Amino acid sequence: MKLVLIENKRSKGKRRKKSHMTKVIAALTLLLSFLAHAQVFYNPNDERFKSLYLEKVQTDYNLQKELFNRQKALYDKGLISQQEFQQSEAAFKHAQITYQQAILALAFEQPHITVDKAIKYRTRDGLNRVKLTLRNTTGGLIAGRKVNMEEFEGIRTDQISNVYVSLLNDQHTIVSQPYEAKIAAMPQNRPITIDLSLLQDLEHVTVRCIYGDKSEEKNILLQVDESANKVLITSEQFSQEADLGMRANYDLLLALFSRADNVYKLQVLNLPRQITYDFIEPETNARLSQVKFSQDVNTRKLSLSLYLPDRYDSTSFMIDKPIDFYAVAIPQKLIENFDHQRKYTTVELDKMNIGYVRLELVPRGVGRIQVRATNFYQEIKPDEKVQMSLTVYNDGTRRLDNIKVRASVPVNWFSTVSPEIIPSLLPGREQTILLTIAPPVDVSIGDYEATIKTESSAGDRKVESEDKTVRIHVAAPANILGTALLILLLTGLLVGVVAFGIRLSRR
Repeated sequence: MKLVLIENKRSKGKRRKKSHMTKVIAALTLLLSFLAHAQVFYNPNDERFKSLYLEKVQTDYNLQKELFNRQKALYDKGLISQQEFQQSEAAFKHAQITYQQAILALAFEQPHITVDKAIKYRTRDGLNRVKLTLRNTTGGLIAGRKVNMEEFEGIRTDQISNVYVSLLNDQHTIVSQPYEAKIAAMPQNRPITIDLSLLQDLEHVTVRCIYGDKSEEKNILLQVDESANKVLITSEQFSQEADLGMRANYDLLLALFSRADNVYKLQVLNLPRQITYDFIEPETNARLSQVKFSQDVNTRKLSLSLYLPDRYDSTSFMIDKPIDFYAVAIPQKLIENFDHQRKYTTVELDKMNIGYVRLELVPRGVGRIQVRATNFYQEIKPDEKVQMSLTVYNDGTRRLDNIKVRASVPVNWFSTVSPEIIPSLLPGREQTILLTIAPPVDVSIGDYEATIKTESSAGDRKVESEDKTVRIHVAAPANILGTALLILLLTGLLVGVVAFGIRLSRR
């Protein structure tokens, strides 16, 4: 009997505990239901105090996360309904999104990208380029500490994505190529270097960075590349043609990208001895053999003048064949060991770290023609013709082609040239032609002029020549009867004078 009573008491105690736990669960369910519908209400001051707002939504997020984990455990044991679990999950998701938005709003409230370096340099073909090093110094730190975002998949506060970079001039025109360089992602505090072509030779530019709905601009002074201790020489007229006896000019731009040396010897290499040269400063027209750079001036503009001889030696260079040579700037420490008499290659100059520019000169022969004659004065009678032997001489330095000589004669006069065309004539050679000029039948007695003109070409150029003038005197025909009577008259007069003298002497 006692055992039965004890068992009944135990059964009643278990029922009381189960009833008490049911009441606790019901109260907890009511509390969770209330919390699940609780919201963080918006306060206008949240826009001003984003750090405080972040702490507020972070507290709500942590609470909703803890409640959701408890509700999930109860739901897994079947102690709450699916509706109650879904309400708890919705509240947690809402708090999570609010927390993420607050983090991103504060992390990117004032994004900042710094420019570590902006180095300007020139390529071997004379193009200006800029190596731009950027760094993301924004994101990842919230109120002085780094926020752990591991549980927020796809959300990062330590990098900036899709950054577009451009270089602008003073007129706010893009002068970089490509016009906008894209950086897909910029992790926090990690330098990223991009290489842009500079379309204008500028000393300072504006760096513009666009990302999201923000734009940053910084006006910076470009640094010069000091990695190479040499002068970079460029020329727009790197290849020219020049006639013998003339001058060829090359405009040079010298840029110094180092401060180790500032005095350089100017010289031309691999040029034939017959061709001389001068380095000339355009502003003062002074001839220079050395150039000096100062702290404030790292570029110099010069002109290289080449003087071609009137005649050429085939052992030195050939007509119409390009001559490759180098204009160099030699540091002072290398001048004594430099042999400017020998020929140098590009590999040797690069190995010696000497600044140079490769230039080209194409010497062209000059076509000159002369027309010679023994006498350019002719005297004829009305029924006669002028026949002259003319010598055509090539006084130039290249072959003459299609030589044609013609005479410009007075009205109604006629002229012929044989041969009419000389196909070609080498330099220093000559050829004889026959010129015939005939007057009209009713020509008047007097003086006339005929002009000899010559046409020819040398290569693709027309050769100019000096016109020659032939003076022709047409004389009247001789009168034989009048001449005989005049002779008889003079003879009689002479005999009479002699006879008168003899008589006078006898007296």
